[in-house]
Amino acid sequence: MKTPTRPKTILITGGATGIGEAAARKFASCGWQVAIADINETSGQALASAIGSNAIFVKADTRDIARMREVVNEVTATFGALDAVFANAGIHRRNRLLDISDEEFDLVVKTNIYGTVNTLRAAAPAIIESGGGAVVINASDQVFIGKPGNFAYGLTKGALGQMTRTLALELAPHNIRVNAVCPSTIRTPLVDTLFDKVAAAGGPSAQELWAEENALFPRGRAGEPSEVAEMVYFLASDSASFCTGGLYPVDGGLTAG
Repeated sequence: MKTPTRPKTILITGGATGIGEAAARKFASCGWQVAIADINETSGQALASAIGSNAIFVKADTRDIARMREVVNEVTATFGALDAVFANAGIHRRNRLLDISDEEFDLVVKTNIYGTVNTLRAAAPAIIESGGGAVVINASDQVFIGKPGNFAYGLTKGALGQMTRTLALELAPHNIRVNAVCPSTIRTPLVDTLFDKVAAAGGPSAQELWAEENALFPRGRAGEPSEVAEMVYFLASDSASFCTGGLYPVDGGLTAG
């Protein structure tokens, strides 16, 4: 008699809203056990409850390496193992080299780079313990192109692209594949907040900004979180068994020309 195959488990940081939420729903719908980590406790708890018994929420700030190690321990204690991680947590701020404050630069770098590194330092040993698996990093179209007014964000996302390549080589002997999704502008609360701040500072309205953004794409619109989640799921699944070290655009053709 065959031993029943256990469900696979994924940890998703920044999992309470936006791309993280869409990914959590996608994995759960495909039979995975999902651990949602976020600083947004209200939304995270609500999402885990909505998904059901194969999801848990753990409050965490990825900038805190000790807490991320506790989170991984909680996940493996609950679900028995960890097979994949989606390092998704990040922030965006509009700034340029000549106007960015020390505080804002520190915040973006520590959230997007340190937070991702902390997540992977905590999760990788558990994935190795389970026999291998997958790492998916949320990078950006700014791995490939520059965008004025995105100095710190573009810098950090470019770093994540290089991190993906290096980790694919370092972790291959441990049977871990490492890939990055590289979304363009996606309709998420993060972008809505950014556009609202621009409007509040005397710029165009959020509606005007979305119209301008949509016009940039050959597909005629920005992306949806569910469209990124589909790529994340593919890269974490066995369907992508020969994919590692890749940077995968989900950008409606924005970086094609």
